[in-house]
Amino acid sequence: MPTAPDSFSAWIARLPQWHGWLQLSPERPYAHAEEEYDNQYGVTAPEPEDGEGLCNLLKTHGVDTRGPALEIGCGTGRLTYGLARHYPGPDFLVTDPSQTFLRITQTQLGDPAAASTQLHFAMLNADDLGQLPPEMFSVIAMRSTLHHILRVEEFIAACGRTLRPGGALVMGAEPVESGYVLMGAVGQSIAPVLQAAGITVRPEWTRQINDLTDTVKFYCRRDINKKTAEDKHLFREHEMADLGQQHGLQLKFFPNAAFSNYVAPYVPEFETFSHFFLNYLQFCMLYDAEFLELIRRHLKPQLKYLDDCYRSHVGPTITGVFLLKKNAGQA
Repeated sequence: MPTAPDSFSAWIARLPQWHGWLQLSPERPYAHAEEEYDNQYGVTAPEPEDGEGLCNLLKTHGVDTRGPALEIGCGTGRLTYGLARHYPGPDFLVTDPSQTFLRITQTQLGDPAAASTQLHFAMLNADDLGQLPPEMFSVIAMRSTLHHILRVEEFIAACGRTLRPGGALVMGAEPVESGYVLMGAVGQSIAPVLQAAGITVRPEWTRQINDLTDTVKFYCRRDINKKTAEDKHLFREHEMADLGQQHGLQLKFFPNAAFSNYVAPYVPEFETFSHFFLNYLQFCMLYDAEFLELIRRHLKPQLKYLDDCYRSHVGPTITGVFLLKKNAGQA
């Protein structure tokens, strides 16, 4: 069997190109304007912490990084930037179904000479991962991507197939069902609490509350067709562990952690429920400043109660890092 870099190079050389990008899938633009994505979240410059932290996590857990890495759903390069500078393997294939996101990420990365690995860029829809060669990659990395993928079980199976023994699928910033359902429940209490305080809930605020609660319910339900939705799923840790095990992948789960928590000096700063909840309303649901301040002030007892329940340990679990490592003897 040829070495992984040689096999990877031969495979890459055979791939077709479209508008200058390697093509594994047809182009699929993001549902919203790609150029505005970072603005929504207040991101003004590329930061290396996520990618550096991920590489530290791989080293800590003995993941074999001697082969190529694959990033699925690079978006604007939030994970890519640091991963390109710290990944110790020979090649790094950066993918997204949107050529606009690929262009943004390539621009963010700047001079290819700054990378620690050879960079390649390709259009890939994660639902097409099954067409990739078996045992090609040492690492499959994703940040806030799995919940966009329609057929999660098929995707995990494809990852198990295309990973090398000792490699790992590592996913960060994925929504966990228990925490999101709790956010939806707290959201349902906003209007009654404000009304009890004598505050008139404006029609636009009612719409925003309904957007939150309906969104969580949509993500949670499994009996509806989500093919055309951009965001689709919530996850349960035990189900991910069972699914990984079916395909030779052993799960290590880090609740409410982000990749950046694993940058030296390795002092995790896990978010409290109230901090995550209010940030979600601001940056994801786009609540206006006046409404947010009313929620912060009048739901303070409820939010404090939830935070106080977890003063000594992490929780409730809203998101986290999933590391699914392929058994070293798994073929």
